[in-house]
Amino acid sequence: MMVTDAISVLVAEDDPLINQGTAKQLARLGYVVAGQAYDGPQAVEMARQEQPAVVLMDLQMIDPETGREDPQAGLKAAQQLKELCLAAVILLTAHESPELIRMAGEAGITSYLVKPAQDNELERAITIGRARQADLLELRQLASELQLHRDQMRLELSRVKAIRGWLSTCSSCRKVRDERGLWQPLELFVQDHSEARFTHGFCPDCFQELFPDIHADIR
Repeated sequence: MMVTDAISVLVAEDDPLINQGTAKQLARLGYVVAGQAYDGPQAVEMARQEQPAVVLMDLQMIDPETGREDPQAGLKAAQQLKELCLAAVILLTAHESPELIRMAGEAGITSYLVKPAQDNELERAITIGRARQADLLELRQLASELQLHRDQMRLELSRVKAIRGWLSTCSSCRKVRDERGLWQPLELFVQDHSEARFTHGFCPDCFQELFPDIHADIR
């Protein structure tokens, strides 16, 4: 089956013959070969630059620093790509075991293929891998939005001061006794324990009582 929409795929395989063969297989199936890497660090760097939709990652590759075969080179590179959310990573390996599958899942591998992969297996793995990557990105976006909402709620709660319980007030001057046992005007107590602020004026009854002449003229 030919791919109708061009999907870019990066091949990461340290064996030149397998690397080239996989690239030709992808091109024949209608995929765009974004690049060909031969070790884990090179795969990560090329993924940064080319932004492929999928990375076909070999499990065991040569470590460029030591020159030795690293049995988990693909998993290490996949973990970095997972943290960067760069692409769906499909593991290509000649080995298969429950432990390897578990480790692949923890490293962010979205699909798993045993070499050599047939055309239908490769296409199926790419389709599943891209779908899982899309789900992962959506979940991360939702988690980010949820965390932002929680931060906003914490900020709002930190600004709110609530007055709860019984208040001891003076029956004469209406002062309030605070938690330290000190008496203070009602306005100051409320301002210290809430976000409320006071402005002062006169209600109609007090205005008439205090300023009867002015009240009469206004009427």
